[in-house]
Amino acid sequence: MRGFSRAATRSVPLAVGVVLLGAGVASAQPSAADVVAQRTEAGISALQGIKKSLTPAERKQDSRLVIEKRLRADHVLAALLPDYRTGLPVANSGAVSVDITDLTGITGITGAAGTAVAQAVRAAGGTVRYASPDGAVRADLPLAAVDKIAARGDVSAVAPAAQAMTWHEQDPRRELVAQAVTQVSEGDKAHGADTARAEYGVTGSGIKVCVLSDGVNSLSKSQAAGELPAVDVPAGQAGSGDEGTAMLEIVHDLAPGATLGFATAFTSEASFAANIRALRTTGHCTVIVDDVAYFDESPFQDTQVAQAVNDVTAAGALYFSSAGNSGNLTDGTSGYYEGDFRASATTLPGISGTPHDFDPGSAVQTSDPLSAGSLGKPVALFWSDPWGKSGNDYDLFILNVSGSVVASSDNPQTGSQNPYEIASVPTTGSGYRVAVVKYSGADRFLALNVIRGRFVDSGSLRAFSTAGVTSGHSAAADAFSVAAAPAATAFGRPLETGDPANPAGPYPGQFTSASKWERFTSDGERHLFFNPDGTELTPGNVSSTGGATRAKPDLTAADGVATSVAGFQPFYGTSAAAPHAAAIAALLLSGKPTATPAEIRSALVSSAIDLGAPGYDPVTGAGVIMAGPALAALGVPQS
Repeated sequence: MRGFSRAATRSVPLAVGVVLLGAGVASAQPSAADVVAQRTEAGISALQGIKKSLTPAERKQDSRLVIEKRLRADHVLAALLPDYRTGLPVANSGAVSVDITDLTGITGITGAAGTAVAQAVRAAGGTVRYASPDGAVRADLPLAAVDKIAARGDVSAVAPAAQAMTWHEQDPRRELVAQAVTQVSEGDKAHGADTARAEYGVTGSGIKVCVLSDGVNSLSKSQAAGELPAVDVPAGQAGSGDEGTAMLEIVHDLAPGATLGFATAFTSEASFAANIRALRTTGHCTVIVDDVAYFDESPFQDTQVAQAVNDVTAAGALYFSSAGNSGNLTDGTSGYYEGDFRASATTLPGISGTPHDFDPGSAVQTSDPLSAGSLGKPVALFWSDPWGKSGNDYDLFILNVSGSVVASSDNPQTGSQNPYEIASVPTTGSGYRVAVVKYSGADRFLALNVIRGRFVDSGSLRAFSTAGVTSGHSAAADAFSVAAAPAATAFGRPLETGDPANPAGPYPGQFTSASKWERFTSDGERHLFFNPDGTELTPGNVSSTGGATRAKPDLTAADGVATSVAGFQPFYGTSAAAPHAAAIAALLLSGKPTATPAEIRSALVSSAIDLGAPGYDPVTGAGVIMAGPALAALGVPQS
């Protein structure tokens, strides 16, 4: 919420519009439509004018921080943009959570103290939440102090704290009342894990499975109820929330002999990456599973979390991650678009730069319309420049039905920034659409993701979507990206109004080739252009004809299952699917401790039940995994 009165801003725009009109038409009375059009263009021009007037300190800041400060200080600017929202969460105290990139790095410091930047944050009235050895500082900083911190010579960038989400799908209409009896995941039977344990004599014994999620608030309650054994939680890593507890219960249901561990993924993105490595190196975890995605994880390059996954898989760990719940092209449920930038001859009023033409045919369409279910959803834009080295400047705009900009992200990219913009759809209203503008530079391959939203036809505007939403560390080369299929009762609410019913699972039976996947599960494949160090995979070609493709997701596992944890009764989403897959891998390793990661992968993939199109498909991967056939494929003898 901005620090000025909405009532104070409502009476200004008309007067501003009249003044603008009066400069060119002294005697004519403007129509209401003319006033709106003039005000819209003036507002957008003012917005882009900010980009041209940045101070040296502001050039290091994300545009949302700059615009929020300007709007709070300049009521004339606010009047020109009455419907505009940065989406920046500012506390009542005036503090904002930020990620600060420290040029000097942090030597030997793993806590929230020890660097000049961290000390400067505290001196400015801020609180340091995390400081990493590679120079990443997460802090709560007064908005008024952002300029001072950004102006420091040892700071290269200040941005709103990168947001993360888990892939749990809440279904309040299906929430059950917790019972006194022990809750066992229906996935235990659906995957045949119960019979496999008996037939092969495997329990996960000797294997440590570690979970990364939000938190384990109800861990002690779950343990007291007999749902969980001891769990190794490093000091300060319990996090907040209970998705971790629910995931641990699933792992324990299928692999009751496995040792368990947990660390939060929500302190910061840098902390998430550090915890992945720590779980392997000091936690001695054999199997690691998470259900978290940070919004700024690049789809085109392995960035910091994916690089941590690469490190632990290279060291022999098996890593499982949720494919996501952002929908898929097959079911028409995704808000994802990727493709080469296509210059439009049509401009957008007041906006400098060349709009992208979404229509591949002879028609021109400079925006992609959003569904009513996209309200409040974040919209992320990436393009095919190396991370931290983008010299091609693209901007993102969210427009309302009249063409006014209601949200935007227009950071300058001059060679040392990320190829990334993010904005949020307003929480109320309708008729919103997304536009991408090349402000300057070369044509690049684009990825536009309305996270958990959807593109839909609207009036004369067509919706343009593609496959490929699965990205980030879940798509790391040696990770297992896990899609979801219901084990039992169908997800009880439509994903959006008018959607068909969701599929049900086989419980108390097992998955078969007739089983269906969840309509919200995210699809692949994943197109990449860069090595982790930013070098090009196909030098000189970062268009749709270059780069490489990873076949993600890899596998499918159960969701919609019972846990004892409030809010996860049942537990839907690829957040529930990933721990099922991880637990089955633990059974395989306990049956054959000498098995290599490649052998485990081969056993899981070769024995999976094919779903959808024959062979690999970009929604379910190799298909739904089954415990018994996978153990047989690995060569584990029956007991």
